Amino acid sequence: MDIEALKVPPEQLTCPCDPDSLGFETTAEVEPLAGTVGQDRAVSALGFGLGIDTEGYNIYVSGFPGTGRSTTLETFLKEVSAGRPVPDDWCYVHNFHNPQEPIAVALPAGRGRELVRAMEELLADCLRDIPRAFESDMYRAKVEEAMQEFQRQREQVSTQIEEAARAEGFHVQSSPVGIITTPLREGHPLTREEFSALPEQEQKALREKSEALQELINRKLMEIRRIDHEANRKRSEVDREVALAVVDPAFRDLREEYQDVQEIVRYLEDVRQDIAGHVEEFRTSEEPQASGQAPSPEAAATRQLWEAERFLRYRVNVLVDNGRTRGAPVVWEGNPTYYNLFGRVEYRTRFGTAATDLTMVRPGAVHRANGGYLAVQAKDLLVVPLVWETLKRVLRSGEVRIENIGEQFSPVPFTALRPQPIPLRLKVILLGSPLLLHLLQRFDEDFRKLFKVRADFDLSMERSPENIRFYASFVCNRCRDSALLPFHKTAVAKLVEYSSRLVEDQQRLTTRFIDIADLVTEGNYWAKTHNSSVVKAEHVTKAIEEKAYRSNLVEERVKRFIREGIIRIATDDEVVGQVNGMSVVDLGDYIFGRPMRITARISLGRGDVAHIDRETQMAGRIHNKGFLILTGYLAGKYGESRPLSLRATIGFEQSYDEVEGDSASAAELYTLLSGLSGLPIRQSLAVTGSVNQRGEVQAIGGATHKTEGFFDVCKAQGLTGHQGVIIPRDNIKNLVLREDVIQAVREGKFTIYAVDHVEQGMEVLTGVPAGEPDAEGNYPEGTLNYLITKRLEEMAAKMREMAGRGAGEGKDSSGNSRP
Repeated sequence: MDIEALKVPPEQLTCPCDPDSLGFETTAEVEPLAGTVGQDRAVSALGFGLGIDTEGYNIYVSGFPGTGRSTTLETFLKEVSAGRPVPDDWCYVHNFHNPQEPIAVALPAGRGRELVRAMEELLADCLRDIPRAFESDMYRAKVEEAMQEFQRQREQVSTQIEEAARAEGFHVQSSPVGIITTPLREGHPLTREEFSALPEQEQKALREKSEALQELINRKLMEIRRIDHEANRKRSEVDREVALAVVDPAFRDLREEYQDVQEIVRYLEDVRQDIAGHVEEFRTSEEPQASGQAPSPEAAATRQLWEAERFLRYRVNVLVDNGRTRGAPVVWEGNPTYYNLFGRVEYRTRFGTAATDLTMVRPGAVHRANGGYLAVQAKDLLVVPLVWETLKRVLRSGEVRIENIGEQFSPVPFTALRPQPIPLRLKVILLGSPLLLHLLQRFDEDFRKLFKVRADFDLSMERSPENIRFYASFVCNRCRDSALLPFHKTAVAKLVEYSSRLVEDQQRLTTRFIDIADLVTEGNYWAKTHNSSVVKAEHVTKAIEEKAYRSNLVEERVKRFIREGIIRIATDDEVVGQVNGMSVVDLGDYIFGRPMRITARISLGRGDVAHIDRETQMAGRIHNKGFLILTGYLAGKYGESRPLSLRATIGFEQSYDEVEGDSASAAELYTLLSGLSGLPIRQSLAVTGSVNQRGEVQAIGGATHKTEGFFDVCKAQGLTGHQGVIIPRDNIKNLVLREDVIQAVREGKFTIYAVDHVEQGMEVLTGVPAGEPDAEGNYPEGTLNYLITKRLEEMAAKMREMAGRGAGEGKDSSGNSRP
């Protein structure tokens, strides 16, 4: 095989962007960006989800931060909501038939505040006009006219009592305990002494007459009480008529104004009847203070509270006011607690106890977004107790009820306000990660019914000329919005190249614009530092280098350990059963590659291949799968015609963290093949790649960082021209290497090989051809496969020899005595 054909030429190690192809000198000449770039699938899903009004078509916006989810959604919501009708205001008014359940009333947008103002004016008019009406001569004349008949009836009954008493020889006299009868003698009432001096028979007769007379008086008193009751009722009717005569004009105007809202018409009639039935509250005036005596603070506070609460039942609580809303409401709830979303009933302390009323009912984001759109972060919503379950219940029922958490879980029922539920017409948009979406779809049976629209935001987009122009427009927007210096075409080209590096793909660009926006800001800073009027390529390069410098402390420490020999990595010489693997360390905001020594030892055995990291539970499931796959390759390649009489152990040297991923499976296989063949591996090379059971080398992640990580180690120890890396051929398009690495390749100081099969990799590592079998399955002498098969046959023969000697000595093949 021609090893030279496996070398990757320098021009394939990155995908430069030609500044002259951009068509401008600076971004000051570029049109600003309009719309969303590279998210056609998400944009289409949002358009569908926001346009359909069917129940259950709420939206889950899936993607990672920085991909433009929030910005795109905000733009869409502004456009869609502007064309939607403004929803009604929602108010709570007093329920005169069941005061514990305030009535929810919908009013056209803006009329809620008008109703509040109208009720305040009505109450003020009543407090002013009703007392005046009751102080008028007309009222007094009407009362006197109504009371004359009752006074005549009362006097007539009193006359009847006096006449009946006189006929029986008694005198009647009123007292606090009732009417007292006293016997008369010669026209004068008898004293107690005179009554006692009378004969017993006469006393008895007078007592009997008195008792009979008292019975008559009692009957007459009952008649007087009936007359008084009728008089009071008549007085109340007069008061009611007077009050209604005062307030009816105002109520007539209000009924005409709100005749299109039947709930308000019924409420106004209830208020009218309640005012007429509680006239005394309007006739009561504040008690005057004694001359020169000011009220105490406690008394003043009590009086103020009493005045505030006296007419609460006539006040209107505008829960949602859409008077200033244009189009459908859009609410972004950043702190989705239970009360912030679903409202609450507040309480105040009154005389040591908690009290509330309909004016203390507060709305939540769901109420404010009713008739429009509610956007909330899914993770924030799910971590707060009760919120997710309550939101699902609200969406299922189509109504939202305001109730405090304590009322739901109190072991002892207690009286509290229970405002009537409000009908809900709402589109909920959740923003979250793909993982969270997967978990909800898998474990929440209601999620699919309630959130039927999925808008996926991708992490990358095609690197097309059109999208590159979009990138320039994005930079233009950023410069204008943040008052930054314009970017030269070379700076924009550098941003495009950096974008491809972020996604490790020469044919794609990142859509995590937060990273590009940060780099634009930092490039502007370095341009100003160098007193430049525009941001150039060197300023963007400086920003990239400084950003890496701020975060690469761990990387520099690892490099220092390698230079000092604490971490052993050889970049020259040849060793059997030892290879330089390549790994990636992800620190969250910074990623770097580091080489790692992998070794293998071979001995006689029964076909066991053990991985030390796996046996010590320091390897993840994906790595273990990759390791079992490479053992399958060994068995299929070399175990068809001979037993694999070996035991092999593989380990990552100086590795103290969990090993995960299958990108080291090719390196592990290289060490095994080296150990079996006895061929030494060039330590000047590092390898990466996963492998399948047919020995094909498959693509892996982090090829750029792994290559640069080993290059930095070689550069620190001295570039010799023999150093390089071996990567899967499928990963060539993922290489977006630094300029110093590419320059070293151009100068022949560093080489990058791309292979499709492990045998190609072994030929590069050992310089020995793999060898193809003839018709009988034999390999050419001196080839890799010949040496491996020869070693396996020798090991198998030795195992047979040991087994035969053991049988002759009464021992098994492991040397143990047989019973």
